[in-house]
Amino acid sequence: MERDLFTEGSKENEGMLVKPKNFSYPNFVLHRKQSNLIKDQTYDYITNMNENNSANRKHTSSPITLVGVGAGIAAYKTVDMVSQLRKTGADVHVTMTENAQKFVGPLTFSGVSGHHVLTNSFPVLTKGTREDFYPHLYPATYADCFVLAPATANLIGKMVQGLGDNIVTTSILSLSKSCHRFFCPAMNVEMWENERVQSNIKVLEHDGWQRIGPETGLLACGMEGIGRMAEPSTIVQTIQEAMMARPNLSGKKVLILSGPTREHIDPVRFIGNPSSGRMGKAIAEEATASGAKVDFVTGPISDMFIPRGPKINIHPIVSTEQMLSTSQKYYNQADIVIYVAAVADYAPMTQNGKKLAKANETFSIPLKATPDISATLNAAKRKEQVTIGFALQTHDGHEEAREKLHNKQLDGIVLNFVDAIANDTGSFSYLDGTNGKKDFQKWGPLNKLTCAQRIIKEAATLIEKKSQSI
Repeated sequence: MERDLFTEGSKENEGMLVKPKNFSYPNFVLHRKQSNLIKDQTYDYITNMNENNSANRKHTSSPITLVGVGAGIAAYKTVDMVSQLRKTGADVHVTMTENAQKFVGPLTFSGVSGHHVLTNSFPVLTKGTREDFYPHLYPATYADCFVLAPATANLIGKMVQGLGDNIVTTSILSLSKSCHRFFCPAMNVEMWENERVQSNIKVLEHDGWQRIGPETGLLACGMEGIGRMAEPSTIVQTIQEAMMARPNLSGKKVLILSGPTREHIDPVRFIGNPSSGRMGKAIAEEATASGAKVDFVTGPISDMFIPRGPKINIHPIVSTEQMLSTSQKYYNQADIVIYVAAVADYAPMTQNGKKLAKANETFSIPLKATPDISATLNAAKRKEQVTIGFALQTHDGHEEAREKLHNKQLDGIVLNFVDAIANDTGSFSYLDGTNGKKDFQKWGPLNKLTCAQRIIKEAATLIEKKSQSI
């Protein structure tokens, strides 16, 4: 029977590749000179794999997380991240590029993960686990979650091109469609701002990859700016929230108003605020991940905070009047409306067509109140529609948030503070206006991805509640 395992070849074909007979893995191909040497020691293992072929995906009840480690100094943070992930109960496996091993050794990751670290795309043909024979397939094909940390500019580029030239990139190509995918960029600020890198980032996000970070701060190269890999606790918290069962919003339409508005004094000066659009982007991505289609009305923001995806339609505006008129086109179609935009409350009475010359003395600009977007739109609110707003305060603004909830016919409101402006994190509380309770849920300090997940879950709960009462 052992002779039947490998295809026999003639002397003329001694240098040809040989494929095992009666073997269900078509990619198992051996050099003929190797086959006689290894057939005895691999036969029992291969036979056992075939007998268990129907159960070759998951062999543990814990969520399987595969971590890809790129070549960057931030790899030291990944060690802590792996340790924290394991403490959550995840079954964590690690794969490393060759250059990543120059920053942190495989033995370190093996110690914190509890598993052998995959570092080579070519199988070690001895008895052992499936990783020994197919390191690019296992555990990638049955992973519940994949995290690339640090995600270098080089690896991001290879992912976009679909290249598989190392164990990390081939593992990525082997991920199942249901696998949750995260990447945590880490690089020099100039590299991060490179147009090609930003283009690649957009492609990954469009393809369903969830980006975590980068953060702004002092970089290892001595420069200061954006490019630091997100902190391990932030990454783990985001993954945990994302791995929780998402609500089903298939067939639903979500209207999101995001970013700042600008009220121009003249062509170059305006009244506005430093809102970055991070929160709106996170909410849009979470809504589409839950199956919804999104109309995203946004003021002027950086391109990196524009959400991407086939289910997202972007509607750019500048002023409050434009945000209102654009949103009115999509309001009646929406099942859920989320007001996360930082709208300018006042606009100049008149707008100068030319740049005003600087005056030596003081001067005043007459202002007028801008339209109340949420109050105006919600005047036409349907019973089954769900509307959630935001209230940003510089102090204990619970009473102001309650008043806003009532006056603007909102079903829920998120209270946040100035620490959230243009940052990845913030302090958040939430009030459900439909259950008669006056107490806020204190969500506490959260990254905005996690906050977005909670908002979408609250919106889905409200949708379900209203559908049952109609």
